[in-house]
Amino acid sequence: MFIVQRYAHIYYIPFFPTEKKAFSECSGCNHFLHEIQFSEKYKNGLKEIKSQIKTPLWMYTGLGIIALIIIAVFISGKQNDSENAELLLSPQKGDIYEIKLPDNQYTIYKVDKVEGNTVYFFENEYMTDRLNGVEELSQKPFTTKSYPVMKTDLKVMLENGEIIDIERPE
Repeated sequence: MFIVQRYAHIYYIPFFPTEKKAFSECSGCNHFLHEIQFSEKYKNGLKEIKSQIKTPLWMYTGLGIIALIIIAVFISGKQNDSENAELLLSPQKGDIYEIKLPDNQYTIYKVDKVEGNTVYFFENEYMTDRLNGVEELSQKPFTTKSYPVMKTDLKVMLENGEIIDIERPE
């Protein structure tokens, strides 16, 4: 008798087991019998045998991969948040702040200078409605007059999700 564990897969990567099937082969004529063709006596014993056979862990490989990806993305996001908090505490001339504006608009601010507890920014003259379009704005012109923002206000903006990312040119 053979017991086979079937599984759901994507591109041959197993995600989870689906069913266990049993087959029996006659040693004389090599004829196969499927579980449905078994007599009631064998079917009752088969239920007990199936319950004793454990599902191999490798059949959950796909779920494990997805879990690892989710964990990696979560850790990466936390690291980026802590890096932004550090950069916010010590702003330097040339830092680029990606800002979310009302109505899902995005722009960037560039640090002009830092005086005490005040950071002076040049605002980009352009906005975008796509988060991935923010990168392109760094090639666009900034205003010529800088305006002041208190560090405490920047911290509130970061906590409220208005500051998406902070980049420090090397």
